[in-house]
Amino acid sequence: MPCPRGPSALVVLVFVFPAFGQGAREDVFPLSAEPVYAALASEAQDKSPEIHAALAAIKAAKSRVPQVGALPDPELLVGYEYGGVGLQPGADDDTGVVLGFSQALPGPGKRGLRSAVAEREAREVEHVLHRTRLEVAYRLRRAYADLVLARENQALIEDQRRATSDIEELTRSRYAVGLAQQSDVLRAQAELARLERMRLHEVGQESLAIAEMNRILARPAATPVPGTPLLRELDVAAIRVPSVEEAIAGLDAASPALLAVHEMVARAGVSRDLASKEGAPDFAARASYQYRGSLPPMVTADLGIILPLYKGRKQKQALAEAEARLEQSRSSAEAMRLKVRASVEKARADLEAAVGEAESYAAGVLAVDALAVESALASFQAGKSPFVAVLEAHNTLYRDRWEQAELLFHILWHSASLDAMGVVMD
Repeated sequence: MPCPRGPSALVVLVFVFPAFGQGAREDVFPLSAEPVYAALASEAQDKSPEIHAALAAIKAAKSRVPQVGALPDPELLVGYEYGGVGLQPGADDDTGVVLGFSQALPGPGKRGLRSAVAEREAREVEHVLHRTRLEVAYRLRRAYADLVLARENQALIEDQRRATSDIEELTRSRYAVGLAQQSDVLRAQAELARLERMRLHEVGQESLAIAEMNRILARPAATPVPGTPLLRELDVAAIRVPSVEEAIAGLDAASPALLAVHEMVARAGVSRDLASKEGAPDFAARASYQYRGSLPPMVTADLGIILPLYKGRKQKQALAEAEARLEQSRSSAEAMRLKVRASVEKARADLEAAVGEAESYAAGVLAVDALAVESALASFQAGKSPFVAVLEAHNTLYRDRWEQAELLFHILWHSASLDAMGVVMD
């Protein structure tokens, strides 16, 4: 299946699809309300292994948040102290069984910032789910467009086969009365054989598209897809290509790529704040109980402080690293914003050209081609033009119909890219 020229178009289209009684509506994909596709799209969102994997990743990321914010595990010690007089507890003031407890206490604000970093990481994973859902929808729409094009081409081949059969029958009848040459009959028969080869190719393309859809839907192999609409039913005149301003508006709030880098910047900022806190001391609380037999038990408690004595080589360097990571994230976010904007602008221009070409075919080229076929047939029947003129006019008509179908496919393909890049229009 040929692919569209240039980068994927990322703009919102308005299609009229009267075959399904939909009237004019603004939508990303012109077939989104078509019953067969709508059912497939719902099934893909429910069954896609990629989406289930992303959901599990979110669950794992959220489960990590309380872990990093929790206190370090306490330490319990059991020991024995010997004072040098006897082994029996209480043999002297220092002999006995000792139970100890120790708990590390991070400095003020550190646990909260560690939790905040983990929360930002979880939000990044949530954006991965958003991107995955859009990618699954995009791949399904692209496969559906491939399927629609393959079936449209098969319908075109069948139309061309019937028309060519009529021409072949006319040529044989004229050959029987000496008004045509045998080579004309053979040429028409060769065209029919060529159409059969083309039909088999499109049947193969249909099977490829269905196989891809079954993969996306996690269906058994060779599960059929019911009847789909024909591309020719799309009303090209109802397609509206937005302005550049409309196409790029709202990208920061909807583009999966930009949402991810914005979250990356926020996480880097919290990590920088945490690194600045790491220069403050941590604490440790300890307590012990000593059993001394007949003597009274002894209890001790103390609070220790962990001093950042190597701050110059550790905490300060960690802060410098965090600040550099933050600057890197900000620059990466700006670079991604420019990249996404440029992709939208380029794709919009490509789509606008495809829509214009499709309109020219619908409004002028095909109408002229049909008149040329009628004229060539009339001249051939009147003996004023050779058979090759009929065949050339006929082939030109269907070649242009194939080209129009390809252009309509390009529009479907480009519109399917909209959600994947997060382009929206009010």
